[in-house]
Amino acid sequence: MKELMTRMRRSFFAGLLVVVPAAASVLILIGLFNWVTDFMLPPVLQDKMLTPVYRVAAFVLFLVLTTLIGWVTRLVIGKRMVSLSEELIARVPVLNRTYGFMKEISHTLLSGRKTMFQRVVLVEFPKAGMYSIGFVTSETGGEAQAKTKEQVINVFVPTTPNPTSGFLIMAPQEKVIALEMSVGDGMKMVISGGSVVPPWPPTGETGNGH
Repeated sequence: MKELMTRMRRSFFAGLLVVVPAAASVLILIGLFNWVTDFMLPPVLQDKMLTPVYRVAAFVLFLVLTTLIGWVTRLVIGKRMVSLSEELIARVPVLNRTYGFMKEISHTLLSGRKTMFQRVVLVEFPKAGMYSIGFVTSETGGEAQAKTKEQVINVFVPTTPNPTSGFLIMAPQEKVIALEMSVGDGMKMVISGGSVVPPWPPTGETGNGH
């Protein structure tokens, strides 16, 4: 009975890995569609429960306008207009910080990179002697690196079972233990709370650790 419950729990978490991303993606797309069409439609049309034709037309109009704006910004005059607009925004308190933050987020999401994580590691966190799964994001630079005596790297330690939140730690490079599992396998382990553990050694390999 205990073994059956263990298998059911593992199957449940494995199912979550499939259902949660798919459901979240659908909900985000629906929310984006409703937000865009509400923005494009006048209030008189929003108040009435009209057929979806109006929303579809508003969404198509949004796609056309966005594509047109993108085409203009690729031209020389468009690039100058964008630069001038960003210079004006940079002079407005609060707005400049908000715009800069949203610009970084949108560039990260729409840049075409598969992931911001480079590799999976083990780090001593939250205290010495306790290890956590972490994902290397980049080499530490700037003031943080200049004021440390050793080479440090940026490691994101996600929370379980919600990996969208977590902690950014700057760990000494020699104290970071490199793992051979993929970023996807590492994320599965985090989301499942450790119930889904990638096999070791990897399939088809020997136990030499390489």
